[in-house]
Amino acid sequence: MKFKMISVDEIQPNPFQPREKFEKESLKELADSVKDVSIIQPIIVRQQGFTYQIIAGERRWRAAKMAALKKIPCMIKEITEERVLLESLIENLHRKDLTDIERENAIHEIWLNRAEVGFKHKYEIAQAMGIHPSRVEDDLEAWEARHEKGMSLSVSTRTIARTRGLDTEVRKGIVKKVAEGDLKASEVDVVAKVVRKASEPIKKELLRQESKITPRMAEIIVSKLPKKDDQEAIVKAVKRNMLTEDEVEEHVREIQKTRQVEPPSVEVRDKEDTIHVVSEYDCPHCRRHYVIKCDGEHDWLE
Repeated sequence: MKFKMISVDEIQPNPFQPREKFEKESLKELADSVKDVSIIQPIIVRQQGFTYQIIAGERRWRAAKMAALKKIPCMIKEITEERVLLESLIENLHRKDLTDIERENAIHEIWLNRAEVGFKHKYEIAQAMGIHPSRVEDDLEAWEARHEKGMSLSVSTRTIARTRGLDTEVRKGIVKKVAEGDLKASEVDVVAKVVRKASEPIKKELLRQESKITPRMAEIIVSKLPKKDDQEAIVKAVKRNMLTEDEVEEHVREIQKTRQVEPPSVEVRDKEDTIHVVSEYDCPHCRRHYVIKCDGEHDWLE
């Protein structure tokens, strides 16, 4: 690269610029700043005939024009047109100027034109950009989720990536809840973990808008009560009694106790000559309860 002071009128914007929006208020603040101290950090350009095309630094160039500067410092770099988008993306990423959507769009464009840029694999793009390969995977997957599966544009790339491996409709339900503020982005990991092994009633209730079950409640229920009947009983209790997370934990402990108790039992023969094992225990909250076991496979709390 070589340094040169270039007239702002000889510089053209980059058609491959990954940044899609330049906020006027922010540009005005930068323009007011460069009026006093000019532009300290040179922008990067490539020569095209008698003009120059911006590779990185378009925001500073726009601010310089607003501040009515005549010339600005530039670094002229020799680069092929096919690699302009990649170079622009790298420069913007290093300054963390891009939104998630802008970065996803840029990486998707590079991946579509990977042959022209000289890449065969996603990890090669990551190496060129100096980032972990998983970030390229996340961006490409998020682009597809938004543009081909209709997921929200307002949530982060990371939010979409956390739902990887789930059914499309379940993913869309989780992303929608985050977009509408009904679920925190920090709770997505827990929700994704729970829905993979939750019973249908818990999954359905957890994904419902304004659900009575919080992600933490669902995690407690699913992790501590492996039986679907027990999980469904807790869901009903939460919806009926508006239980808090602490109360849910207490209910879970009570059910666990009943599963561990081995009270005195008697065998009862019914009319069809089927033997049932009936046990009883004292409920700490109300009357006496009975555990009825049938064939050693099913049990009911009554």
